Amino acid sequence: MTKKTPALDLLAAVDDGYAQTKLYGVDENGQIVKFRMRSSVRPGRYGLGAISGTGSVGLYDTEVGPFTVSEDVEAENTQFDGFHLSPMNRVLVHHALIGAGYGGKEVSIIAGLPVADFFIRGFKDEEKVAAKKANLMKSVNPETGAAPIVKDVSIGCQAVAAWVDYALDDEFNERVDIEGAVAIVDIGGRTTDVATVINGASVDHARSGTANIGVLDVYKAVEQAIGVRFKIRDRFPLNTIDNAVRTKKIRVWGKDQDVSELVDEVITEHEGKIAREVERQIGSGAAMNNVVFVGGGSALFSNIAKQFPNGVLLDDPEFANARGLYKYARYQQKD
Repeated sequence: MTKKTPALDLLAAVDDGYAQTKLYGVDENGQIVKFRMRSSVRPGRYGLGAISGTGSVGLYDTEVGPFTVSEDVEAENTQFDGFHLSPMNRVLVHHALIGAGYGGKEVSIIAGLPVADFFIRGFKDEEKVAAKKANLMKSVNPETGAAPIVKDVSIGCQAVAAWVDYALDDEFNERVDIEGAVAIVDIGGRTTDVATVINGASVDHARSGTANIGVLDVYKAVEQAIGVRFKIRDRFPLNTIDNAVRTKKIRVWGKDQDVSELVDEVITEHEGKIAREVERQIGSGAAMNNVVFVGGGSALFSNIAKQFPNGVLLDDPEFANARGLYKYARYQQKD
């Protein structure tokens, strides 16, 4: 029999990344909800109407105008500094909430910020945290369906949240020895975050930081390599390039083409760059109990953990931040 969560408000943890938006939450019956989508969005109306004639698909109105969320349109680059505080980000979060079944329902959410945004000179950046919370509390209006009713917003640090997922099981019991130093390496869409957690109680800022390299750099390089290979300038939707990276095939002029060689070359190049960025923060990792890799990039760079003798790749690393945020929020409610 599935154990139900005690009666609490609906709670959803959202890892709102530059490349993907992941949600980990609970429904009215206490069942765990997982949802993942590409952060594929651009401003404006793009005429993707439902076949049933009920309105535009993925269209949201905001105070700065409409946005369309769909993997079938050419996405705008989310790699800009203000992304996490933008209406574009808010639209993606609300689209994920609706996709996960929270449309029309009251829900509390917890979202995250990268290490470099959450901390400033070793202290929590209260101004940026407050700005992100205020942004997510604002409403968006979907053209079809009901918007979620966001009751409350909490903000955590993404890589530190992944440490919570690494350290605690679903019942909040320690599943590893948390004594000593553990480096969490969160390879995301735009950035690679390193957070070194000491004894489960503090963050070593001298061995933590953010590098501007991630999965979207791989997508961009693969798209450029495909353009060179086939002598084309066409732009491909984000999901097409993602699928090419994962399957090493792409459909060009109606035919499947093998692009495994160029994809492998790009992944190897960027895997090396990310490993060097990690070494700039923590050296060889010899002083760490473990170097733990999480995030969507960790699933893509499947060999990167092997470059460190104490490297660990978590199960289902793409959801580590969202699961950790959820565990942290639920633990706070438990108290």
